[in-house]
Amino acid sequence: MMSSEMVGSGGRFWLAKFAKRSGFVIDHAKRSGVRDSTTKISSPLLLQELQYLRRTSREINSSTSTTITANCTNQHLLSFTVGDVIKSCDLPHDFGVRCKSSENPNSVLKLLQSCGFSQTQVRTIVSKYPNILLCNPRKNIKPKIDFLRSVLISEADVLNMVTAYPFFLKRSLKNHLVPSVHLLITSLGGQQNAMAAIKRHPIILDYNVCKNLVPNLSTLRNLGVPKTQISKMMTELVCSQVIAGTRPEWFCKVVSTIMEMGFDPLSARFRVAVNAMAFCTETTWEGKLNFYTSLGFSSDEVLYMFRKRPHVFCMSEETVRGAVEFYIDKLDGSIWELSTRPKILTYSLEKRIIPRCLIVQILLSRHQIHKNVKVDTIMQKTECEFLDKYVMEYKDEIPLVLDAYEGNIKFDGPEFDWEEMRRLSPFKILI
Repeated sequence: MMSSEMVGSGGRFWLAKFAKRSGFVIDHAKRSGVRDSTTKISSPLLLQELQYLRRTSREINSSTSTTITANCTNQHLLSFTVGDVIKSCDLPHDFGVRCKSSENPNSVLKLLQSCGFSQTQVRTIVSKYPNILLCNPRKNIKPKIDFLRSVLISEADVLNMVTAYPFFLKRSLKNHLVPSVHLLITSLGGQQNAMAAIKRHPIILDYNVCKNLVPNLSTLRNLGVPKTQISKMMTELVCSQVIAGTRPEWFCKVVSTIMEMGFDPLSARFRVAVNAMAFCTETTWEGKLNFYTSLGFSSDEVLYMFRKRPHVFCMSEETVRGAVEFYIDKLDGSIWELSTRPKILTYSLEKRIIPRCLIVQILLSRHQIHKNVKVDTIMQKTECEFLDKYVMEYKDEIPLVLDAYEGNIKFDGPEFDWEEMRRLSPFKILI
């Protein structure tokens, strides 16, 4: 790390100039309740970042007089050409024409390769972000890659991050990336936590962290959510997107409501509940609650289901409606029974629920298993457990179970009369 004593007078002048341009970082941190000691412009980490920027700025200025050309001399240094990349990425013809008329593309490819990107990674980057070929490699790409290396991210991490989400390279280094990384470090309680979040989900670097992320992190802390839980939320894709992309007013209301409902702020269920509710607007959330009551659930049953299994509220209405109708119409279940076992609604109707219920009903009709079978028991078994116990054990004696497992039997098909089977063998599959 670089101390303030290591920065000369020229450096102090440059830092003061940058501090003036980046004053929003300090002001926002103060408004968010972050202690001054972590946000001073003379902190070792930020000085390191700013010193790097000053050095990079000089390198860029010294290189502006040099024109990067893709002539025959450097063409042979490339292991593949712009034409190869454009063809393999299936880019539009007009974009290919633009590339061929510019000197930048081959320079960009050469730079990416010199930074350690493989041909596969380069193709992936270009297919996601074709305009990178039109960027100035020395001014717009290399300084940002070098900056990521300077904040203690390993070489492999940098390559993987840029390959996974190259769009943050469009962002300004001085005005966005450096302030964003600094705010993440101060907001997440240290560089290690910030780097873990960035490595897992580099899309964070594309967000306006001052607008949503920092206020929402402050909300979590102010409402008593432990630091360990906040760190977990920031390293999970959905949670991090929710925190970085949700309006602070709605996010505060969501977390407050969930805390009041009794969710343990240390639990994984808490994170799922925040995701389920924050992904909706206030209007769509009300609509989701009304949807469940329209299916026959009471308001208390809906809230109980949300507290017990918030995952259900992340599912589409079509999926939930299909599962409810199946249990009510085909299994003679009740709304109350479903409300006490909401996890059942999260299983795939076509791939899990129907095949397994068909197999159980076939075995019940042949008196091969006990009549008091519970749906949640057979649904919760792993694929291997269910296959061994209910399919492989009986497939030779009752080949129909294997057909049902493979999806070759339909409820309304001629090969299997569900209603007749239920009439002849009226065992209730208990919820």
